[in-house]
Amino acid sequence: MTRFTFRLERVLQLRLAAEQERARDLGAAQAAERAARKAAESEASALAEAVRQVAASGARPVAAGAVGNLVLAVEGVRARAEAAAARHRESLAAVEAAREAWEQARRDRRALEKLRESRLEDWKLAAARAEQAVLDDVASRLVTGGGTA
Repeated sequence: MTRFTFRLERVLQLRLAAEQERARDLGAAQAAERAARKAAESEASALAEAVRQVAASGARPVAAGAVGNLVLAVEGVRARAEAAAARHRESLAAVEAAREAWEQARRDRRALEKLRESRLEDWKLAAARAEQAVLDDVASRLVTGGGTA
C-alpha cells in the first residue's frame, strides 16, 4: 500500500505558521500593555504626589503667582496621567484583539489537524484491511492446497 499523504499538508503548515505569528503578535501586545500600565501607574503616582504637595502648601501663605504655577503644574501632570491611562486602555484593547486573532488562528489550525488525524485513521484502517485480505488469500490457498508450504 502507498504511504500516507495528506493533500492539505501545505495548508496545515501555513496555518501553523500563521498561528505562531499571531502568538508573537500577542506577546508583543502584552509587552506593550505592561509598559503602558507601568507608565500609567507612574503618572498616576506623580499626579497623587503633585496633589499632595498642593494640599500641603495650602496651609501656608503663598504668592498669587506661585499658586498659578502650582495649578499649571498639577494640570500638566493630570494631562500626562490621563494620556498614559488612555494609552493603557488602547493597549488593553490591542491585547484583546491580538488574543482573538491568535485563538482564531489556533482554531483554524486545529480544524485541519483533526481532518488530518481522521484521514490518517482512515488510511490505517484501509491498510489493515488490505493486509488482512492478503493474509486471508494466502491462508485460503494453503488450506485449499493451492500453495506449497
